[in-house]
This record gives sequence, structure tokens and C-alpha cells, in this order.
Amino acid sequence: MDGQRDKSRSNTELEDDIMAASRTLTPRLYDAAATDFNNNGIGVLTDSFDWIVRQEANGTYELEFKYVKDGMYFDEIKNQNIVKAKAGFREQEQLFTIYAVSKPMNGIVTVKAEHISYRLHYNPLKGKITVQNGTAGYMLNQILSNTVYPHSFTGTSTSTTQASTTIELASSREALGGKEGSLLDTFKGEFIFDNFNIRHYPRQGAGVDKGVLVAYGKNLTDATQDEEIGETFTSIYPFAQVQDANGNETTIRLPEVVLDSQYVSNFAQPRAFMVDLTGDNVTNVATLRTAAQAYLVNNDVGKPSVNLNISFVDLSREVDDEELASILALETVNLWDTVTVKFLQLGIDVKARVIATTFDPLLDKYISVELGDFKANISRQFNDIQKEVEIIAAEKTFLQAGIDELTNVINNPPAGNVVLYPSMADPQEILIMDTKDINTARNIWRWNAGGLGHSKNGYAGPYEIGMTYDGMIVADRILTGTLKAIDIKGVTITGSAAYLDTLYSSFMPPLPLPQYREILKIGGGSGFSLNAKRDNYPFPAMNIKLNTTGELGFAIEALNETTGAVNLDQVIRLSPYAGAEAPLFYSLGWCYVGTNADGRVAFIDHTTWKSGGGPQIRYVPARASAWETASSATLKQDIEKLPDSILYERFTAKNLVKDVEVFAYRLIQDAEKMKLDKNIGFVAELLPKVLRSDSDDIATVDLYKTSAWLWQYARENEEEKTSLQNELSNTKETLDTALELISDLRSENEALEKRVSDIEEFIERRLLRR
Repeated sequence: MDGQRDKSRSNTELEDDIMAASRTLTPRLYDAAATDFNNNGIGVLTDSFDWIVRQEANGTYELEFKYVKDGMYFDEIKNQNIVKAKAGFREQEQLFTIYAVSKPMNGIVTVKAEHISYRLHYNPLKGKITVQNGTAGYMLNQILSNTVYPHSFTGTSTSTTQASTTIELASSREALGGKEGSLLDTFKGEFIFDNFNIRHYPRQGAGVDKGVLVAYGKNLTDATQDEEIGETFTSIYPFAQVQDANGNETTIRLPEVVLDSQYVSNFAQPRAFMVDLTGDNVTNVATLRTAAQAYLVNNDVGKPSVNLNISFVDLSREVDDEELASILALETVNLWDTVTVKFLQLGIDVKARVIATTFDPLLDKYISVELGDFKANISRQFNDIQKEVEIIAAEKTFLQAGIDELTNVINNPPAGNVVLYPSMADPQEILIMDTKDINTARNIWRWNAGGLGHSKNGYAGPYEIGMTYDGMIVADRILTGTLKAIDIKGVTITGSAAYLDTLYSSFMPPLPLPQYREILKIGGGSGFSLNAKRDNYPFPAMNIKLNTTGELGFAIEALNETTGAVNLDQVIRLSPYAGAEAPLFYSLGWCYVGTNADGRVAFIDHTTWKSGGGPQIRYVPARASAWETASSATLKQDIEKLPDSILYERFTAKNLVKDVEVFAYRLIQDAEKMKLDKNIGFVAELLPKVLRSDSDDIATVDLYKTSAWLWQYARENEEEKTSLQNELSNTKETLDTALELISDLRSENEALEKRVSDIEEFIERRLLRR
């Protein structure tokens, strides 16, 4: 009982660790034309359930979920709209385009969506793409830059393999993989589709190995796995078709018939399968054995072919700690990751890749993870494996093939005669000849005090193979594992790799002075540099370098040939860590500065930059004869006059001018330099949103919006001015009328006063008469 309680606590702790590491991100819905996905779009899909994101290695990448008919956004669940949801444990949220919505059944619809990268399936190539000894990265760039419709996809590849191919009459996604001549068909490898970013890796290049261990035979013992182990072969039966001396085709086999892998003793009964190794590199039994041995090693013959589908649905069953730890550990992996499967009964550990995942973005957890031997999956394309084996055998066993050839010739020599010349009594040299007479012999090995040589043309030579007593060796072909030399002089050196420090151009053309010698330096802890240098000066005039330490960047520099100092006005530098530096950027026509659709362009003090921005960035002035804002009607929609818009229900221009204050201030960067002069302007955080254009890292003022509002303020003032002028004019007319009335009243008053005076005089006279 105590043991059960301890185990229960351990299980709970493991589950809590996983749950604590997870977080719930409810998927969101966006309009089909949306380009900004850093918001909630149309809305959060809270009325959804049964989410599944199925992702397969170099294959399917789709999403499916159910939505209730009475849900808030049911009317927006339609084809072409976009869903944003998590697709794996460590991945950022991915975009999926809805392509099917079922009819409602019991008030529920099933929605199916494909990864945003499927857009390339509907975007054909404009024309033929040809790659001549190019890399996968070059081909990926050619595909993405030669589509019928413009797009936002970018791509990179870490593969350095070079190959040639041609593809046309295909969609751009087919050109990536799925058609003869495609990138995947030509370079093989592994794709990761991350929204609009496509990353290609060489085989075994994608994913990570976090040391996750699954113990087979103890807790993972379903029928599918048993069948995979039952199909494991322990040995191979190699053969090849070659032509004999008469030109007839014949089959060669090994004397021992089969070759066993190192794991054959782990199985009760050996099992062999036929392998056809016909090719240019297999000409006899010795080369057949070499190719067969390479096939055993390169294809892990004898190791079980892993194909496990681990379900995470039911963790409540009685499991021990090791089993639970295995299952929970798998919840931290992603597509292409490597895990170790331990076959306890066989004592063999096999590395397996995550070749498919089924993920629930609503619960932020895997439903299942499929592990597979990726080599086994690829081997279904038998022709590809055959080509690869031939290439590997040619690259890794050419020296062994030479040893085998030499051994065969020495062990099976032609008839020969050893002669001490000129006589046994006075031997001056040893001759090995195809006849006993030096006058008739044609093939002769001759060894004397001058050296050792071979002639096909008799005793007098010429000798085309040999070495002299003073150290000269002459041969048409030399085969060696390691060649050490102080100087190698020749015309052409061919190989798959060269480890060098410095290369100098040996040819100086007969041109007018000054003449510059090209010098290529590699390694030495400083990276790569290509110089143009005059022999009579201590320093180069031009230096092109790729620094692999510290700066990790590319530079083209003009130098002082006497002092070696870099001319700062004649330098170009590029670095993913420090940006781009150049004294001038220009174009003979338009010169564009670009970002992605949500990007910004800023002028800053380069010493304050770091990836992602931040409050440490200091901005600098920008100068131009004019700043133009693209404001054409062709770029706009929903155009209406400002007084008729909803914005005018919230503010008027007069209210904005009245409410927004102007401040005097010093920039922090000016204060740091002890500059005392103040500037005047706005504080962006105190402005209403209609005057701002905030980015993720800082609040900003939109001068175009500000000037437009000030223009509207001027219009409002003009209207008010006209109104006041009309009102003043009407007031003047009223005043003039009033003045005329007053004048008339004054005249009437004067007349009345005169009449009153006349009456008073009349009364006064009458009174006097009495």
C-alpha cells in the first residue's frame, strides 16, 4: 500500500509538471483578407470543440474542429477565412485556411482547414526553373521568386549539397516536394512550415534530440510494433550484373553468399533479403563486398524498424513510473525530433524520429505522437536509396577499392621473368620482363641505382611509372589516404573537400599598373577574407571578409595600402547581429526600403539597436527635400468625409486642439550629452488614438493624421469665420436700421418738443390776457 501511495504521488507530480508547463490559447478566427494576426481578428472561437491538428513529416498539415450552429461567429465560419491555432508543444501558433464546412448535423458543423503554406499549391510557377550545381537554398529562392501571384512566403535552407535539376509546369508547392525534379526529390531533406516561413534542412537536420527514452517490450507492446520487429532483416544477399571480358552480362555473388549485420546474434533465426548493387562502382567480387558492407552500415540492417503510435488520451490506467515518464516526456517533443526506443528483449537502442503528431490546440496537448524510423520510410523509394548507396560507397570506399585492385593484381600477376642484368656475375639491375630477352620484352620493371621504373615500350623506355634515387616520382595516377607536401604544383585539383588557410592567384596579367594579386584566406580563427593586394605594398587595397568570430558578419572594405587602416567612408558591412552599414544606398531609379506588411522603418543611433527593439533605442533626425505620404484613392476604401464619419461623433477638430496640450522637454539622449536646449512637441501617451500610430515597442505620433486634423480644424475655423461674418453683416444691417429709426424718432421728438413749446407759449399768452 505504501508503495502504491508513493507511486501515486510520483504520477501526480509528473502530471503536475506537464500541466504547469502548458498554457491554453483559444484559437481565433480571421477574415480571409487579413494580414495582421497580432490581434483577436473576428473573434475567439470559444464555441468550438474536438480540435485536431494533424502534421506529418514532409506531408499533411491540416486542422479540424467542430463548431456549434448557435455560436457567436457561426456566420463567419466559411471557406477562405483563417484560423490561428497552436500545432505543437514548442511551436508558435500557426495559420490555417478553411476549405470545407459540413452541413449542420444536430446543430454542429465540422470545419476542415489546411496550413497557410498550402496557398503555394494554388500559385503556379511562371516558367521553367533550372538549377546547375546549385544548393537547396538557391532553388528555394528561385521557386519563391518565380510564382504567378505575389506572396509573403520566405524560405531558407541549411543544406550545403550541390545538385542540378529542372522543373516546370508545377505549382510552387509541388516544386518544393511531390514531383520529379522538385527540391525534395533533388536534395532530399526535411521541411518545417512555420506560417509564411519555410525552412529546409538536410536529412537529420530538423528537430532536436532531448534524450527522450521509450522502453519497448516493457510498456509499449501493441500488435503493430510486434509486426514491425518481425519484419526486421538481419542479413543481405548482395549481387550485381557486370560484363565479362567478352562483353556478356553475368551475375556476380559473394563466395559466402550473404553478409550478416552486427545484430544477427540477437535473433533466433537470421533473415536475409536480396540487394541489387549493380552500378559503375561494382566490377568484381571485391568491390561487391565493399558496396555490400557499406549498405549494411548505412541502412542499419539488423536494427528493428520503429513505428510506434503513442496515445495520450488515457493516462488514468495503472502504469508504473517509468512508463508514465516515457509517455509524459513525449508530450514535450515536436515533429522531426529524435527519441531513443530501447528494445529490452533484444538489447538494442534505436533512434527514431517523430514523423507525425496529432495535437489539440484548445487543450494545448498532444493526442498522439507517431515515432518512425525515417530511413525506413524513405527506403520505400527504392531507387533513391540505390542512388544514395552508390554515392556513399563511391565517396567512402575509393581507397579500399584501390587497395583491393592492387591486392588482386599482385596476387594474380601476369607471367613474368626475373633477370639480373647484365649477368649473375656482375648484377647492375633487376629486370622483371614479359620475356627472358631484353630485346623482345615490352613490359619491363627495371630497378637499378638510378631508381625504379616501368616501361610498356621495351628496355629503352620511355618509363612512364617510377621513382628516381634523388626523390622524383612519376605516375599517371596516385592513390593515397593522406598526402603531406610543402608545395603542390598543378593545373586542376578535384575533390569533395579542401582544408586550406591561404590561396594566392599565381597569374598576373600583362596589364598597365597597378596590378593587384587576389589572396583568399580561410580559417585561422578569423573567418574568410579575399584581398586585392599589390606585391610592393604591405597591406591590400580592398578586403572582402566574412568574420566568424565576434561580429559574425560580411564586410567589403577599402584600406590604406601603407597603414592598413580602413577608410570609414568606403566600407560596407552586413551582420545579422549588427545590421547593415554603408556610406551610401542609392538606385538609378526608384530606391525602395522594405519591411514585411506589419513592419516599420526607423532612423536610429545604430549603437542602441538590438533585435526586437526596446526602450534603449535612440532616434536620430532624418533629412530630405520633401516627405511624401502615399495617399492615393487607389490605396483606400470606405472613403467618407470626416464630418460624416463615426469619428466625428467622438471628437471635432476644435475639441482636439483644445484638449491636446503642447509640452516643452529635453530628449533623454540630449540630456545624456548635456544639451540644455528644449524642444516643443507632444507626449504621445497623452494623445487620443486618432493622433497616434503606436508600434509594439513605443508610443508614437502620426504626423500625417495630425496635419489632417489641423487642416480640418482650419476648415472648421473657416466655416465659423464665414458664419461670424454673416452674423456681423446681419448685425450691421440691423444696427443701420436701428440708427435710421433712432434718427426718425429724434426728428419726431424734436417736432413734438417744438409743438409742446408752442402750446406752452399759447397757454402762457392766454393766461396773461386774463
